[in-house]
Amino acid sequence: MIVPMKKYSFLVYHKEYTSFLKDLQELGVVHVIEKKSGEIEDEGIKEKYIKIQQLNSAISLLQKRGIEPAPPAPGTDGLLLLDEVRRLLADKEQYQQQLAAARKELSVLDPWGEFSWETIEKLKKAGLQIRFFTCPAKKYEEELKNRYNSEAINELRGVSYFIVFEQNGEKSEIDAEEVHLPGKKLNQVKEHIDEIEAILEKTEKLFDKLARSGIDALIAAKNKLTGELSFDKVVLDTQKEADNKLMILEGWVPADIETTVIEYLKTSTAYYDATSPSAKDIIPIKLKNNKFAKLFEVIGDLYSRPSYKELDLTPFFAPFYWLFFGFCLGDAGYGLLILSAGLFFLIKSKKESKNLFKLVSLLGLSTIIFGIIGGTFFGISLYEIKLGFYGVLAEKFDAQNKTINDHLFTLALILGAIQIIFGMFIKVANQIKMYNWKYALGTIGWIIIILGSAVTYYLTIIEASHLVISVVKWSVILLGLSGAFLFNNPERKILINFGSGFWDAYNMATGIMGDLLSYIRLFALGISSAILGYVFNSLAMEFAPDNLIGKVLVMGVILLFGHGINLFMAALGSFVHPVRLTFVEFYKNSGFMGGGIKYSPFKKE
Repeated sequence: MIVPMKKYSFLVYHKEYTSFLKDLQELGVVHVIEKKSGEIEDEGIKEKYIKIQQLNSAISLLQKRGIEPAPPAPGTDGLLLLDEVRRLLADKEQYQQQLAAARKELSVLDPWGEFSWETIEKLKKAGLQIRFFTCPAKKYEEELKNRYNSEAINELRGVSYFIVFEQNGEKSEIDAEEVHLPGKKLNQVKEHIDEIEAILEKTEKLFDKLARSGIDALIAAKNKLTGELSFDKVVLDTQKEADNKLMILEGWVPADIETTVIEYLKTSTAYYDATSPSAKDIIPIKLKNNKFAKLFEVIGDLYSRPSYKELDLTPFFAPFYWLFFGFCLGDAGYGLLILSAGLFFLIKSKKESKNLFKLVSLLGLSTIIFGIIGGTFFGISLYEIKLGFYGVLAEKFDAQNKTINDHLFTLALILGAIQIIFGMFIKVANQIKMYNWKYALGTIGWIIIILGSAVTYYLTIIEASHLVISVVKWSVILLGLSGAFLFNNPERKILINFGSGFWDAYNMATGIMGDLLSYIRLFALGISSAILGYVFNSLAMEFAPDNLIGKVLVMGVILLFGHGINLFMAALGSFVHPVRLTFVEFYKNSGFMGGGIKYSPFKKE
């Protein structure tokens, strides 16, 4: 649900304003209303933004080294450490460029071996110059070897390296690639490479040392700067009146923690006024859900937070998303891996990451449930091998001339129909909440038409009495069509509503059918991951040799590689496609508006 908000306006004397802001920051509950927009012109704030970005980069760089951090020495300055990290990084990049250049020189010089440039210079002074060439070895032997005063130096991978002696000033046209060597000795280049590699190795050790003892200091510096930046931004959002003697600040406070602010203001000299939101206000959204739905808020935030005046759909889509993920993945073995990984990292993770791994664990549990229903365990079809009660079920399905896939296909459509109709009921509640019950009559009419038609069809199938069928049918016609065609918009005349009702009917018929068919992807993804798992199992059996050790090694490699890829791709699809069903089909039929901004209180980091 969306927590109600109160709008607070504070009036503070300028000499007490800094102290007042520090107290507000300590409270950490007021979402300050921003007055400025566009590019920030304050140079101090810009500099802090840049420093925070640099600190984030440095922290990420050191954390990737995978070294367990230790507490920094007392008095360690995180900003000085940042300068050290940036200096080492610049040095590392410079030496890496030098190393690349030296290795390129080595690749050019190495085929020619060790020789003396001094000797070449002496020959040049004596009137004899040496030129370096390469060409295919066959071409050198057949065409070039005896045509010029040449000497073969080396032959590597079918390429001949040779030199040609000429008089100074003479330059023959030779059908080969001339090579211009760097004026260095081979051993000098090798020594230079060894020196650079030694420096880089020393640099890596310094990075490891910083990763061990500096990460916490860098994080502390980042948090300190973030708090200062938050403070500076609030100062910029302050309205100054009476020759800058009075400071006016506006912000939002959640109603459930409003008493915290009231208790503080009783001891403060600040004047304040609290009002309810108006229709023109841009109100931050704070969500408050139960333990289960709260885990799925991160998924809803991928699209948008709801607007303040509508319902929070998180608790309504959460159970469906949980089911849909398991349906798409649908392998009990993969579910066990995901559940185990989620629980492992849940125990090891920090507090701020625990909700994420709780969600992963729940999704693993859903996958196990649908893996049991679908009878798939690491690509093995339990219905095909007729394991335990799966054999009994398989015989029943055979008698019906069906398979488990037929039932899963039907289940996907049933779940889709339930979510679509459920979304329409939520749309009714949203319209009543945001506007008035009259605005919900059109949606109610379509719900009556859809559900009433289904009930009428069912009564016909079970051969109910003609009177019962007639009562239901005419009730659907009178109530449903009235809402859908006559009262779909209370602001328009009935005749206009009647005309627009036909357009709504077209959109409803095509839209709901298209939405319903979209849920087939639940079945399709589940069956595709099962088939791929089966294929990798078959490949492992087919390519395994007869001896025991070879069989274990070959099967192990194929199964680990194959199921690893399948699990990754299937899990990715199982995350993305339920998101699509939520944000497109469910949100559309629920009348979701969105566009809300997240509640971000002014607080200390």
